[in-house]
Amino acid sequence: MATVKCKKCDAVFEQGLGGAALAPHVGPLHYVKCPACGKRSWLNIYSSVKDPVTWPPEEKQNQATASGLTEEELEKKRIEESKYERA
Repeated sequence: MATVKCKKCDAVFEQGLGGAALAPHVGPLHYVKCPACGKRSWLNIYSSVKDPVTWPPEEKQNQATASGLTEEELEKKRIEESKYERA
């Protein structure tokens, strides 16, 4: 995983190479979507940024681990709850 920094919102996040490999690219620059702001920009996914990761926010990470559920259980719970949401 490469650590990249969004040019538009300055959020630092980890970008897996799997999703970026399918994105449009020119050399090392890949057109990827920032998970923080939702905007796309050309980012160099092969050179990691030295800044600490700022996305996802610490609060959301702590909530998931504080409940004591595994990622798989959390995903099942999210899917179950989404069945009852109104559009």
